[in-house]
Amino acid sequence: MEPDSDIAEGIAEALRVGATLMLRHLARGTSPTSINVLAALAAEGPSRLTALATAIGIAQPAMTQLVGRMDREGLVVRLIDPEDGRGTLVAITDAGRALRSERHQSAQERTAELLDRLSADDQATLALAMRVAMPLLQQLTRDAAEHPQSEPAAASLKT
Repeated sequence: MEPDSDIAEGIAEALRVGATLMLRHLARGTSPTSINVLAALAAEGPSRLTALATAIGIAQPAMTQLVGRMDREGLVVRLIDPEDGRGTLVAITDAGRALRSERHQSAQERTAELLDRLSADDQATLALAMRVAMPLLQQLTRDAAEHPQSEPAAASLKT
């Protein structure tokens, strides 16, 4: 069953506003792509560059540059692939885990500051909405990972 276009548009707009809040006001100090790389490595373990680029949604040359920078910063390390000695894996370091944790804590603190600006009723309403939305957002995230968007469709979003 396809959602009504107004419903889809409203959900997309709510997600865009939430992403804007997160990226512009809560997750400060580290690039969102770097944080996504650290999150993917923390969740999935060491990965090949090509798999990581696909998972994050950036081109392999851009991922190679990003991983190089993150390696120099001590956030990730390159390892020899034990299954194929010619291949390289990228893994998160303790410093990468610490940065990820620090950014998560910072976002939580900033969220709490912003929530204090809402009335108690508005906070309760938002908390209820998030409890209802969270399992659905997790399902959409799993579905998106299992069924990546094709390149031509993804490119059209950039225009």
